[in-house]
Amino acid sequence: MTQLVWFRNDLRVSDHSALTEACQAPGADVQAIFLWTPKQWQQHDYGLARQYSLRSALVTVARDLAQLGIPLTILQADTWLSGVDQLINFARQHSVRQLAFHREFGWDEVQRDQYAIEQARLADIATWVGEDRVGFDPATLLTGQGEMYRVFTPFKKRWLSQHAETPLAAPLPVPSARAPALTELPDIPEVAWTGTAELPLNEHDAHEHLGQFADAMPRYKDQRDLPATEGTSRLSAALASGAISLRQCMHSAFSHPKFDSAGVQTWLSELIWREFYHYLLYWRPDIARHEPFYPRWDAFPWQQDETALHHWQQGQTGVPIVDAGMRQLARTGWMHNRVRMIVAMYLVKLLKIDWRQGERWFAQQLLDIDFASNNGGWQWCASTGVDAAPYFRIFNPHTQSQRFDPSGEYIRRWVPELASVPAEAIHEPTQQLARHLGYARPLINYKRARAETLELFKQL
Repeated sequence: MTQLVWFRNDLRVSDHSALTEACQAPGADVQAIFLWTPKQWQQHDYGLARQYSLRSALVTVARDLAQLGIPLTILQADTWLSGVDQLINFARQHSVRQLAFHREFGWDEVQRDQYAIEQARLADIATWVGEDRVGFDPATLLTGQGEMYRVFTPFKKRWLSQHAETPLAAPLPVPSARAPALTELPDIPEVAWTGTAELPLNEHDAHEHLGQFADAMPRYKDQRDLPATEGTSRLSAALASGAISLRQCMHSAFSHPKFDSAGVQTWLSELIWREFYHYLLYWRPDIARHEPFYPRWDAFPWQQDETALHHWQQGQTGVPIVDAGMRQLARTGWMHNRVRMIVAMYLVKLLKIDWRQGERWFAQQLLDIDFASNNGGWQWCASTGVDAAPYFRIFNPHTQSQRFDPSGEYIRRWVPELASVPAEAIHEPTQQLARHLGYARPLINYKRARAETLELFKQL
């Protein structure tokens, strides 16, 4: 009986419930399939960096599946729905009896999967749908009043209270003794991304990196906000494509010898935040259509300033820490998380530009773009989302820079115009010094912009 595994944002062979389900079926002949849909990704604002990340993970998956004797087929389609039609035709041609895949959240993803299940039913093909993006079915995590959680801390407490009852890691797939290793690999489209990736993108590299990070995990709380330091896991791209699972990362925290340390606890909390954002997407799929979680904040008079937006995108704002972050993003497809918050607040609460403009730019540039996390982060900074920063919380980018990059090492790497500036002057260089060094002059006056934003929020 042929089993077909549909890979999406779960590009690995370990801890893959759908693959395990297919391989454990009696007498199963297992095949795998992936839909290559660049036009659909573009509709979601996912750029070449995201496609490059997916391709990197997919190449490794194809090789690992081949070692298991499982062929991977790549189907190219303009949209997910047309891709599903091709997938069902493929399934018919190969006498597939069951299609296995993992559930995904998001408006278009839900419509795609419902369509796939219906078309499979019409073709007399059974479907098996597993949970993979999150540790628990979001429908099972509710408040005492039977409602969704809108605040992270009680959600986290509920999540932890159920953790012991539900295993975090699915068993590894069992290769069939009747399936020898394959030598022919699928033709995977090339991606013309010109950046330099500094993150692990495939399953093997991700697990090697996780093993290395485990040594530093107890120091995570102290180092995670320092952009010049390797203080974070840098597993975000692998998590976004599914080259490593959230369960596997959580397992590394729960099994850590220093589990009770502040560093391990903080990293675990960050992983649960990632699940919380997917949880919100499940309960409020309208946020996938660029709606704020709390609509009242949509009345804020966002500025239509294309010139300021362009300067922000290009890292030419005259604020060194902001420009360093935006240039790191352009070069590597990644940005340190503390700097993401700084550049986001600068855009929405100082330049007063709609958070959706920033969300879209990040989606187009990031290797690690995950809609739920990206949207959740931007709405947190804009004060429009669940458990977000209060409207009066506005980062001062200069003091943030002094606090988290005190020596200016991060700034010097990404803003070479300021390489010779001493630490005491690099966070807010004078206009005279900036002009001498050929550096951009500030777009705004921080104090004035902050006061204006606070007044506009108060009026709402």
